[in-house]
Amino acid sequence: MESQILTPILTGGFTLAAGIIGAVLAGIFARRGERSRNQAEVDRQWVTDRRAVYARYLALAEVMHREVDTIAVFLSYDGINKIAPEEDAFISDELIDYFSTWENDLQPLLGEVQLVASKEVADLAERVSGALMELTSFIERREAFTSYYPVWFQAQDLIHVLRNQMRVELGLVSHGDAERGDDWPWLKSRPAAESYIQDHSGKERP
Repeated sequence: MESQILTPILTGGFTLAAGIIGAVLAGIFARRGERSRNQAEVDRQWVTDRRAVYARYLALAEVMHREVDTIAVFLSYDGINKIAPEEDAFISDELIDYFSTWENDLQPLLGEVQLVASKEVADLAERVSGALMELTSFIERREAFTSYYPVWFQAQDLIHVLRNQMRVELGLVSHGDAERGDDWPWLKSRPAAESYIQDHSGKERP
C-alpha cells in the first residue's frame, strides 16, 4: 500500500522538479539571448558611428587636398617668372581660409577619429593632416610649382592609404602615440616625392 502511494508522489516530485529546472534553464537562455542581441546592436551602432566619423574626415581631407592645388596653380611654374601682385594677394587670402579650415574643421574631426580608431588609422589620419599642412609651406615660400606638385601627389597617395586602412578596420580602439621620425608624416613604404618629378627640360623623349 505504501509503495502504491509513494510511486505517484515521487513521479509528481520528479515532474515538478523537471518543470522548475526547465523554467530556470529557459530563463537563463532567454537572458543570454537578450544579452547577445543587445551586444550585437551595440556593436552595429559602434560600427555605424565609426564609419560616419571616418567618412567625414576622409571627405574633408580630400576636399582640402583639391583646394590647396587651386591655390598652388598660381605659383611660378619654374620659380623664375614672378607672380603678379593680384595673384600673390589671392594666394595670401586663400591660404588664410585654408588654414582656418584646417584648424577649425579638420583638427576637430581628427580628434573624433582618434577617439574611435585603431592605432594604424589614428596614425594615418594624423599623417594626412600633417601632409595637408606641409603642402602649404611651398606656397607660403612661393616656391616653384615644380617643387610643390611631387609632394601633392605624395599626399594624395597617403590619403589613399588612409582610405584603404579605414576599410579594413576591425574595431580596435586602443592606440598610442606614434614615433615621429625626420620623414614624418610620410610613410617609408610609399613612393617618395622625388618619384613624382617629371622631365621639365622641354626635350622630347626618344
